[in-house]
Amino acid sequence: GPALAQAADGFHTVWFGIRQEGEDKVPGVRYARLAPDGTPRLQTVRTLPDARAEHADVAAQGERVAVVWRSTDGMTSTLKAWVSTDGGQTFRTQVLGQVDGDNDFPRLVQQGRRMVVVWRNAAEVRVHEIEF
Repeated sequence: GPALAQAADGFHTVWFGIRQEGEDKVPGVRYARLAPDGTPRLQTVRTLPDARAEHADVAAQGERVAVVWRSTDGMTSTLKAWVSTDGGQTFRTQVLGQVDGDNDFPRLVQQGRRMVVVWRNAAEVRVHEIEF
């Protein structure tokens, strides 16, 4: 990240950062909604449900929002998605794929209502359909 997607009433965004949570400084990839002028809507800020999340991307079409990221344990990378059908109010998690070895950051691509993730590894380029 960071990444940004337009919404009817502002933007959806994802980024990596460190936030103060009580006594602790907590690193993580986060999602939030922004007003049309870019002002964060603080009540929408949340950490992605994966402590190993990195290199997130976001796309939106109407009320459908997709956030994708790579999660790695040092050996295996897992491609995950967080999808919403209510404009980012609620999300559900999907596992889209796994690969060992070198791989690139996942990228969301849209064509009309269709959303896919393009994810390259050392052997091939994979395209994963986002299911809402």
